[in-house]
Amino acid sequence: MELKDIAQMIIGAGTLALPVAMDRDTWELAAELSPGDIAIIGCTSVALIAGFVYAAYFRGRVRQHWPHLLGRVLSIYSLTAIVSTFNLFLVNQAPWLTDPGLALSETVFVALPASFAATIVDHMS
Repeated sequence: MELKDIAQMIIGAGTLALPVAMDRDTWELAAELSPGDIAIIGCTSVALIAGFVYAAYFRGRVRQHWPHLLGRVLSIYSLTAIVSTFNLFLVNQAPWLTDPGLALSETVFVALPASFAATIVDHMS
């Protein structure tokens, strides 16, 4: 993976993470969701990223390239989570020190749409 790919993922994630992270409804919804709901949202994000990356890059060749598929999916979601946390931090909505459960819920909730944008922008090159 090149620096250009990482930059594209960050820009793509930021495109949707910023407006979603600044929405009070997002904070309230994330606070109301159970840990199970947050886990389902996170797993759904990763599964959808994996499906898109498989279809775009590795269709029919996953056996010999599964480490690359896994690496790409994890890098997209990890960068998206970092960008989402940063955007939440900018608006004082990432209480990692005082309420890490809420901060994680908000990050996963914001990362859902942001991960789609990161995946699509990464594929554009």
